[in-house]
Amino acid sequence: NEYKSYLRSMEEGLEAIRKLYKEEAYYFKNHKGHSEKEKDDWFKKELDIVLNQIDKLEIESHNGQYLKGCALNIGNKYNVSAEEKLIDAAKMSPTTYQIWNELGDCIWKKGDKKGARNCFERALNQKRNKVSLRNLSIVMRQQEEVTREEIQKSVTISKEAVALDVTDGTSWYILGNAYLAQFFHCGQASNVLKCSLNAYTKAQVDDKVLSDPDYYYNKGIVSRYLDDYSNALVYLTEALAIHPHFTECKSELDSLKNQLEKTKLLISNKGKLKGKKIAAILKTLKDFSSAQNPANVSVVKCFAELSEGQNKDKAINCILVSSIVPTKQTPFVCICIDSTGFTFAVNIYNVDSTKAPKLSDTITIPYPNVSHAALVVDGDSIEFDMIRVDSPLNIMVNGRQLSKGTVVPLRLTTTALT
Repeated sequence: NEYKSYLRSMEEGLEAIRKLYKEEAYYFKNHKGHSEKEKDDWFKKELDIVLNQIDKLEIESHNGQYLKGCALNIGNKYNVSAEEKLIDAAKMSPTTYQIWNELGDCIWKKGDKKGARNCFERALNQKRNKVSLRNLSIVMRQQEEVTREEIQKSVTISKEAVALDVTDGTSWYILGNAYLAQFFHCGQASNVLKCSLNAYTKAQVDDKVLSDPDYYYNKGIVSRYLDDYSNALVYLTEALAIHPHFTECKSELDSLKNQLEKTKLLISNKGKLKGKKIAAILKTLKDFSSAQNPANVSVVKCFAELSEGQNKDKAINCILVSSIVPTKQTPFVCICIDSTGFTFAVNIYNVDSTKAPKLSDTITIPYPNVSHAALVVDGDSIEFDMIRVDSPLNIMVNGRQLSKGTVVPLRLTTTALT
């Protein structure tokens, strides 16, 4: 009976902490228009209630310190009292892996990544558990000079965390983030991005994940790099609904909207070119020597002859009439015109914008990957066709292959990536 009473007391304390965690995570979504100060004042009041509740529980001293440490550690800010209580708990019960996990999470928030990693590894020495594995995966990707080997290892241990419990949405979420880091650091294969999205989809079973603005932010990043602009807008907007003060997300959303609005405008006015200039461009394109086209492909006369998706054994010639230089790690957007005067976007990734195609250049795109954007941005309907180019080495400019010096690989900003 005493043991059952003890278990009930522990569960009561943990449930109070879980409830406060969820309310803190959803605070801005449930209290629209509130400031950070209002949230802080609310949290202090609710935290005191939980701490008083823990004081009344009939549990061992180390568990009391552990529960208080967990409660104080809620949120993204470092709390010195949380660290002190968790250290006390670890001293009293050094074989309890849950304490080491919470302590690692706590000191991680003050920037001590090495200390956090040590805590997670000590927890794993006690037991191979999903929380330690996924936290270790994250901290490995957040080192100042992360290597390809560390990124690959972070993916491997994230997979191990998932294998321990395939129903845990948080583990799937962390695996999705690991794939995203792999995409940026270890060669940008689109199948890796798709693995990331698949993991994010499986993470949706977890309410804890759905309360995390980073989850939607990261899905937005993946969607944007797949040129899936409709979903990118939805996810980034949802992240801001959960956390309106998420500055990186606000910047990303503004950048995306700006790119889409500029693309629509420049396509509709054909790069602001006049009729005579367009006629001259079309003549240049029709006179372009077929001998300069890539071998083993059929060069179509116009965009309309292409199908959505990858067009194998086909190529298209077009002339650049305007461009959008990226302000973030977004594609270099070329506004191009075909031989019929049809205007569309060509998104070139991983290109040095100072060495990218220039106004009036003839661009030859083999195996064009075609898609169509149709969405609404702040009440404005935006619709256009586009071709995705993953590398400048995949195109020809004025009949010549571009050099490797034009390639600048994208790099991942890990500020918001767990």
